[in-house]
Amino acid sequence: MSNVIYKIVTFLAIALGVVHLAFTACLDAFDLNALWFFGSGLAIIFAGFLNLALIRISPKDSLVRALCIVANLTVTILFIIALLTVLQEPQVFVGIGIFALATVFSFLQTDK
Repeated sequence: MSNVIYKIVTFLAIALGVVHLAFTACLDAFDLNALWFFGSGLAIIFAGFLNLALIRISPKDSLVRALCIVANLTVTILFIIALLTVLQEPQVFVGIGIFALATVFSFLQTDK
């Protein structure tokens, strides 16, 4: 059951990144801020892809598991920093929830 929830969380992470990319078009100009915004969306998608890779190969590759844990922790921390400093918006809470869950599930992917 937890693997199904992990898959759902992973696809939600990828979807969050895609929505982030789509909202780049809503910005006033494609400047340096827009480029960083777009890059952040890509980072969210790639973190989701790493979780997808872990789900598919788990528990065979401990390196992928370690990289996934580091990526999930990093993205979670960055969302928390964004919340505490510049952006108190609902999507930040969603991002924290998604990547906090992904972090927990990536820790749970062990040899069985």
